[in-house]
Amino acid sequence: MPSLEFLTGSHTVQVFGLTLSLGPSGLAAIVGWMLFSAGAFLAVRERVTGATIRALPRVVSAGATLAAMSAGLGLLLMESYPTFARLFCFPYALLALAAAVLGHALQAGGSPIGEE
Repeated sequence: MPSLEFLTGSHTVQVFGLTLSLGPSGLAAIVGWMLFSAGAFLAVRERVTGATIRALPRVVSAGATLAAMSAGLGLLLMESYPTFARLFCFPYALLALAAAVLGHALQAGGSPIGEE
């Protein structure tokens, strides 16, 4: 199975004369940092400018932001604290994602959400 070897093997990349060796844990860390930083950026952007993701209600935007940050944190901590990531980070990300999906479904159904 060449595709399985591609996913589980170590990969070496040369960038600007530096040699980087990435395995599955390194790739998970990169994805974790990307998710966590995207969630943090969206949270700060919403706090500073008041702009949410594509004019979604605040509940949906907050759920997506929390889901991204929690999933990213879980991927970052999976090697050093696997129990914490498995029992807290990933379920919290799923709960936040479920809240975002439910909020979006309620908005699509015509129910006002988060309006003051």
